[in-house]
Amino acid sequence: MYVKKFIAVLTLMSVMMSAVGCQGRNGDSSLSENESSVVVNEETGTKLKNFMTQKELDRVKVGKLTLLDDDVQDTQTESTGRVQVYIGTADDLRKSTEDCKDLGLITQEEYEESIRNNAELDSDFRYIDMAFVDGRWIYNHFPEYDYDGGEVYWVTQDNEVQEKLILHNFDEVKNYIKESISKEAEFYNDDTLFDSEQVYEDTVALWQSVIDGTYEEITKEEAEKLRDESIYNVAFDGDYKDVWEYDLSEVEEIKDFIKEISIYDEELDTEFLVHVTLPPDFDESKTYPMFVFSDGVWRFGNVPSIRKLMENGEIQDIILVTIGYSYKINGTDEQVRSRYFYQKTEKTCDFIVDNLMPYLSEMYNIDCEHSGFYGHSAGGVLSHYAVFNSDKYENQPFRYYIIGSPALWELHRVDGKQNPDACYDEYGYWERNDTLDKVLFVCGGENEDPEYEEYYDEYPTTLEGISGLMERLESHGVETAECKIYEDSGHWQFIPDMFIEFFRKYYGNQSE
Repeated sequence: MYVKKFIAVLTLMSVMMSAVGCQGRNGDSSLSENESSVVVNEETGTKLKNFMTQKELDRVKVGKLTLLDDDVQDTQTESTGRVQVYIGTADDLRKSTEDCKDLGLITQEEYEESIRNNAELDSDFRYIDMAFVDGRWIYNHFPEYDYDGGEVYWVTQDNEVQEKLILHNFDEVKNYIKESISKEAEFYNDDTLFDSEQVYEDTVALWQSVIDGTYEEITKEEAEKLRDESIYNVAFDGDYKDVWEYDLSEVEEIKDFIKEISIYDEELDTEFLVHVTLPPDFDESKTYPMFVFSDGVWRFGNVPSIRKLMENGEIQDIILVTIGYSYKINGTDEQVRSRYFYQKTEKTCDFIVDNLMPYLSEMYNIDCEHSGFYGHSAGGVLSHYAVFNSDKYENQPFRYYIIGSPALWELHRVDGKQNPDACYDEYGYWERNDTLDKVLFVCGGENEDPEYEEYYDEYPTTLEGISGLMERLESHGVETAECKIYEDSGHWQFIPDMFIEFFRKYYGNQSE
């Protein structure tokens, strides 16, 4: 009976001071005056080679900002009732038991009990491991592999209390599922975030397909791909505009200067939402630096204050770009961010360097020699990866990189991550190169290490990782890397001040 209980757990499981201790090569962690300011000129900007497929090009949509709109058009396709199932084996269940233990989803006692039960399973054992209806992931309430519509013996657990149920037929099963999903919906308390009716219909469709034998059996690889693609969108039929962080009045003031671009990436099978904010008195005949921010769900909110520096004449005109996801995807969700910043880092860089930036270079005259990229935390891992793999690309869209509070330690916690230690030798960059022609600004908050203490294990903390990076850069003679640890700040509080400081320094108006 524990096997049934464990499968339910498993499906849910599928679903984280001025400069202190780090200096640049010149020994001064403050922003130096070595970099010359940018001169915006009339010449045609850099045209990058566009590697987008025809399918990707056909799906690009450019329009006005819709973030402030109350409604979002429903992009859900009409249901076809297509049920796809991966049938797992005893080996799959044993592997999942180990994963649950490693992730802390089951106790040591439950783990040991599962091991005892799993040991009795023979090579003929089968169960439904993953299931999808019209591509939507079903994450709970699975039927037995050979369910025929009759009696079901169900074991549930609420905290420490186990409940054993006997459901005599499929009608009783449907009633039980409906009650369970209704209770789950109460947790979300928002119909736009949890479509309980859709979840119920999908779950019943799965059971009916097992009874009728009409489901499509797929491979484990196909199932994992479907799960990865839908994990952040399962059961939700609203939008995530409410999780975007910005000041409404500030955005209202500049909304006419913002373009919203939906751009699809075939490799990641993801719809990215890119916001391009043009500078004051934008002239399409002129060339401008472009600065790109990951985590648009948060960083779009920093755009108005940076643009205000342009309006006040404190910095030169720059095109500001934030990369987010479709409003149907929760960009604050750590599973979402992990997918693009930790698990699919290379493909995410491919998208930015070979798809997004070339497309934007066809829309605008971009001065790539003075353009930059920013990432923070998980995004800081992406920014760090991007710098030290930039030599592998024909396109060179960025010279400046901000590596903010890079959570390199998280790479060791990613299931199946190949060679997570590669980040500590900059992904072999120095085996391929003798010099670095990029400008780096590495930063963090003085008080941030304790915030994630439980996750570090034996690996360097965020601040230790920053310090180690700066030491390695110095050992290779890099003089274009600076570091600042901000006083009295945690993981993110320093970001607004850091942006003002960075943009004044690197894009300061020469006339001042």
